[in-house]
Amino acid sequence: PNVVQVLHADDGSSSQIGPYVVMEYVSGGTLAKLLRAQEQSGTQIPLIRCIEMLIELTQGARAINTKVIHRDIRPDNILIEDRSLKIGDFGISKFVDESTRSHTFKGGQHIAYMAPEGWQNETNTFKLDVYSLGLVFYQILTLKHPLADKVQDPSNFHDWEKAHLYQPCPDVRMWRKEVPLAIAQLLSRMVSKRPDGRPSWEEALRVLSEPELVSTTNHPSVTAAVEAALTRQQQQQKKQLELMEQQKEREKQVGLYRYSCEMLLREFVPMVEQFNRQFQHGQIMFDRDAGFARFSIPGGHDITLTFFEPRKSGIRVRGGVVIGGGWIGISNGRSANLVLLKQGPDDLYGRWVVCEIGIMALTDPATLIGKFGITANTVVPFGFKDAYFYDQIQWAEGGHHVFTYNFIDNVVDFFADLLHEACR
Repeated sequence: PNVVQVLHADDGSSSQIGPYVVMEYVSGGTLAKLLRAQEQSGTQIPLIRCIEMLIELTQGARAINTKVIHRDIRPDNILIEDRSLKIGDFGISKFVDESTRSHTFKGGQHIAYMAPEGWQNETNTFKLDVYSLGLVFYQILTLKHPLADKVQDPSNFHDWEKAHLYQPCPDVRMWRKEVPLAIAQLLSRMVSKRPDGRPSWEEALRVLSEPELVSTTNHPSVTAAVEAALTRQQQQQKKQLELMEQQKEREKQVGLYRYSCEMLLREFVPMVEQFNRQFQHGQIMFDRDAGFARFSIPGGHDITLTFFEPRKSGIRVRGGVVIGGGWIGISNGRSANLVLLKQGPDDLYGRWVVCEIGIMALTDPATLIGKFGITANTVVPFGFKDAYFYDQIQWAEGGHHVFTYNFIDNVVDFFADLLHEACR
């Protein structure tokens, strides 16, 4: 009774209009419309009625999941007939026992209700519907989407993705104190980021059917212990999600940085190939490892290139923000720093420039030996090594300092000049 009924289906063989389905007409509008009306009037749905609605929707979802995974449960797709709620709109459903094709997007839900596994293209099970309905339950009880406060732009796909993947839903009792502890815990489990942390429909029905609104047999100390354990669990979940978000952001940053490093090395390939075509007495050999590259010059000096770890430095240089760097040079010879500058929020990969470090005219170079990686054999201009790069590049835009900073925008030309010097 809590699912919109299919009355007739025709495969089109006996129809002049092609295949069609006839469904029951549900006349009372959508749950979304009801919730908007309640919100505008400033009145919550009575708690007893809320629990009745949660039970009806759980029964409907359980019935649906015996055959299909709905994949788009939200207030707009829940219809009302008198006081009965009916789940409809099976446009993107899939059979429970049928795998989606490998190249088919496994999410496709409305971005405000899509479970984490939908965002990550993981296997869809009925637990995906449990998550979506858990969000709907929050709205029935509080008239608020539990993640709405975590989303800056409600129309932004990526804002919702981050909220679903890394933001925990708050305790429903923050907004409605009279919600029973058992139901508050049920909602928290339904919107767990991990599918195996979500309850079955049978368990959800058992909790909703016996929420223990008031009981004189409950010992207050035991209830307090449950509250304390729940608070601790919520805090641990929040910390874990924060760490996951930081790790994911770091992985993304490193991936983009590695691509930028690879593209820089590819820019040097045409010059190496030109040299190898024109020089008959040997070839430049290229050797690389993680974060390291060496160009072995026949009869000359090797050119070495080292990439430093990327960092959200906040250092502004030449209209950009420093997000990475490196060292390029000839052993016991000329060297410089490579600086990767992010020009704006839409600049994913950044732009490489060269920075040659000099020493101020009024500074005695001898006083700097043993500092900043400088030795008696350091040739000026030079580049800072890894340990000193981020600390010292911040002075490139001014301020009294012992070093000078000469930027070269064309990295390819600098490499060609360095190759020339390495052959002398």
